[in-house]
Amino acid sequence: MDSLKISTGRVRLQIVDEAGNQRGIFSFNPSDIESAKRVIEIQKDFEMKNAEFQKRINAVETIEEKITILDELVTYFEKVIDDCFGEGSSQVLFGDDKSVDMFYDFFDGITPYYEKASKERMAKYIQPK
Repeated sequence: MDSLKISTGRVRLQIVDEAGNQRGIFSFNPSDIESAKRVIEIQKDFEMKNAEFQKRINAVETIEEKITILDELVTYFEKVIDDCFGEGSSQVLFGDDKSVDMFYDFFDGITPYYEKASKERMAKYIQPK
């Protein structure tokens, strides 16, 4: 039987923690327009929620309350990432770690793939005059 290979632009990245332990493969498609739109929305939502949660943190007194609020933020965005990239994605990316900084690392890591795909897409369809 003949076969047909469709190039979708999917990227597969091996995720490794600081100790060099392999957590798994994270797969996403920066060439997919819907995926790009979702990532932009997630980034906007992250910035907005982060500011909202910072206000909540500043309004509480105890360290326990502050930690609870940060845990809410991290849990919220782990779910958002799983909803966008597939169930279990946040576990592959972050393992059992819980910090707000890991989301900045994540966005910093995938953004260049989306920027490159966007430039390539635009170059295909928009010819300079």
